[in-house]
Amino acid sequence: MTTLDLFAILVFGVLVVLVSVYQLRYRNHPWDIYYPKLAWFRGGIYFCCCYLLSYWTGAMRLLAESPIATAEQLANPAWIAFTLGLVLFIFAAYPGVWAYFTPVFERKKNTLMSAIFGFLWGSSSGQLFLSIWILWGKLGLPEWGTWLATFLTLAAYQPNWHNIYWDHYIAPEHDTPMTQKIKALGCHIPNLAIGLTHLTLYDNYAIFAGAQVVACVSAAVGMRFPAPWVAPSAMNYAHRTAGNPPRCTGYIPKDPLTDPYTPFYPGWKGPAAPDRRS
Repeated sequence: MTTLDLFAILVFGVLVVLVSVYQLRYRNHPWDIYYPKLAWFRGGIYFCCCYLLSYWTGAMRLLAESPIATAEQLANPAWIAFTLGLVLFIFAAYPGVWAYFTPVFERKKNTLMSAIFGFLWGSSSGQLFLSIWILWGKLGLPEWGTWLATFLTLAAYQPNWHNIYWDHYIAPEHDTPMTQKIKALGCHIPNLAIGLTHLTLYDNYAIFAGAQVVACVSAAVGMRFPAPWVAPSAMNYAHRTAGNPPRCTGYIPKDPLTDPYTPFYPGWKGPAAPDRRS
């Protein structure tokens, strides 16, 4: 039995504990405001499922046994330029654009706990993406056919997963209708396109997954993801449509130019002064 086998058994055990405790104690818990403890439970269940899928598809083994980069790649100017471009994009997009266009409301900073959640989120998401790429590759598609199939699968999965479940039951409110568009077009779509292209050309599995770790750690810290012991809050509860299934709309301020939580809106003037007229 290998170290990876033992790790998978450990993850499966953690999954069983998380699901059991959740079902016994929190299954019928009202979700009327945002509960950080339940968000960590739900997130933990999702992370374990992603890790186990990665183990089953062989993605985890590729990450553990493949070099980050080969000697030939390190001597290749094209590889160096593309890799630097990918790294620069990730750092500009997530600690930069994504974090800037994120309302944090009244959440207090806890960088360590936010980063821990972000690492679990990013490492599991990166392995999920890699697993989808591997599964499509098993069908014998040409390389760019695998790229396209993976891109379309994740382009359909990610926004729906976040819009219907993640941004309501796991992440605290961290968007407006405007920032949702900015993040999709300026961060998530190019991240997936550039990362998959680099993966398809060079098979650098750790670089592909590592980019998602940086992205998610930056996002978790940027939104000030709360520690599990933080008190529940109505402010962090996601706004949703009345459809079936309901979808998260993002925070909709009455006036984004004077709302205290939307300083990133062009022309923002600061919070409106209170009306002191008698």
